[in-house]
Amino acid sequence: LILFILSQVSSTIRERKPLNRRKMETYMILWASLLLWFSPTNSFSNYCLNNIKQRTQSSSPLHLSTKAATFGKRMPIDESFEGVVRIRSNPDIFIIENFLTARECEDMINKAKEKKLDQSPVAYAGRTQDFKDLVELAAKGPVAWIALAGAWLQLKDDPNANQLSLVIHSLQNYAGVFVLATALIALFTTFREQSLQALRTSTSTTLDDLRDSSSGTTAFVKKAAQLFDGRTNSFRQEASLFEAPTVIRYEPEQVLAPHYDANPSADIEDANRGGQTLATLIVYLNDVKSGGLTRFGRLPALSDSEEEGEKKLTVRPKLGDAILFFPADTNGQMDERLEHEGCPAIDEKWIARIWRHKARVPPPFGLSEDALKIL
Repeated sequence: LILFILSQVSSTIRERKPLNRRKMETYMILWASLLLWFSPTNSFSNYCLNNIKQRTQSSSPLHLSTKAATFGKRMPIDESFEGVVRIRSNPDIFIIENFLTARECEDMINKAKEKKLDQSPVAYAGRTQDFKDLVELAAKGPVAWIALAGAWLQLKDDPNANQLSLVIHSLQNYAGVFVLATALIALFTTFREQSLQALRTSTSTTLDDLRDSSSGTTAFVKKAAQLFDGRTNSFRQEASLFEAPTVIRYEPEQVLAPHYDANPSADIEDANRGGQTLATLIVYLNDVKSGGLTRFGRLPALSDSEEEGEKKLTVRPKLGDAILFFPADTNGQMDERLEHEGCPAIDEKWIARIWRHKARVPPPFGLSEDALKIL
């Protein structure tokens, strides 16, 4: 088909023959067939439909794999650490009982109140990959079809039209429509980034002052480093891979919609904060009797779950306990099974979180060199 079209174009260029309408329509069909062969238009349609469904059901990133992913090994931890209980395997999820004392939890809450909490930020994880995918799919599908249809409309009544003019008009139209489509996709991703803030209504602040060796923040960082590294004399190196502890407050009715902690575009978008998130460690700073569950929407409930009516894996906040899971494997492959959410709070809920990244997390996201030296 390619050779036939090229030979006809070459013949027309040599002989300068005009195309009658029937011939033009014939060549349009041939060009359309060529586009259909090379352009995964069905993939574009499926991509849009699948992501509309995914966005309706959750706040998942647009860029999700449609095939079952094969995950590598998670990062190792010290499973002999006191209080560690594995509640699920593949993907692994742990509870660490009494990870922090009541005094340490209260200290972190008080320090957060003193520093003042602001609206929790929301990042559009995967924006770079989404933009790239949408532009590529548009270029192979709608942009090409619109360019071809526009060329036909421009030349259908031109008695002097030939294959060369058809090609030239198609390319001109393609360039114009591609620029317009790229601009619209950029606007869409920007709008989506702004709209994501409504999915998270909590308030939060970071605690990075480790000068008080008896503070809850210092205890949190030290115990987290020991849990991940398994040694008691290497806090500094391990803690350099942490984002600074974040304390988050959920007042009644506040939520965190379903989301991922890993980023499919971490190598680009999170390069200034240590790359991919390999582990999430959350400690509950108070007891929550009503609401405020941590729910993993893609994992079934535990057989011994005490939450009536819950069909998905949930964890109820308990003062001092921590939950640990692994958003990505050691290669940075995102694990979509670990989509999770903070259910609407009925009672006030306080948590503290550390994200453990693949590489050093520099300030302002991570701990400063002065803070690390204290460890």
